[in-house]
Amino acid sequence: MMNNKLLILAGLLLTIGLFKPVFINNFFTNKSVVSIDEKEFVAPTSDELKAKCDDVIKALSVNNDRSVDGKKLAKLYNDVATLISLDGEDQVITNTEEIRQANRLSGAMLKLNIKGKYPDLPAAAQALIVQSVGDDQLLLNSDLRTKAVEGFRVLAWACNEGSK
Repeated sequence: MMNNKLLILAGLLLTIGLFKPVFINNFFTNKSVVSIDEKEFVAPTSDELKAKCDDVIKALSVNNDRSVDGKKLAKLYNDVATLISLDGEDQVITNTEEIRQANRLSGAMLKLNIKGKYPDLPAAAQALIVQSVGDDQLLLNSDLRTKAVEGFRVLAWACNEGSK
């Protein structure tokens, strides 16, 4: 009798061990959260930004790791755009220099380990952002904030496209 109970308990624990991650993810996961794979990126609308995006896509195409690295970069740039978009009481970024610092720090914090893998990518990404917000140190007003957010969202789109 005791052996049967142990076998049933062992079987139950084995079943839970095998299916627990799926059960927990399905039960506790917030269904409104969209992963980077499900997110639709919006292509740039201006010809100038499209040309800069093409340079980013081309820069990513030189390495076979682009499928992973491009997705990570797309998520990073999408997150930077969200950070910049915070306004009012939630405002974090107030000027263009803070945009540059946030961009540098976020890449270092994530330890993407892509330095040197894509030689033309830093210049291509920088050119795209300069096309969006310029190269001057300015306080962000509503218009410039919108342009910065658009620039990083378009950069996210380009990285996602470059990952393919």
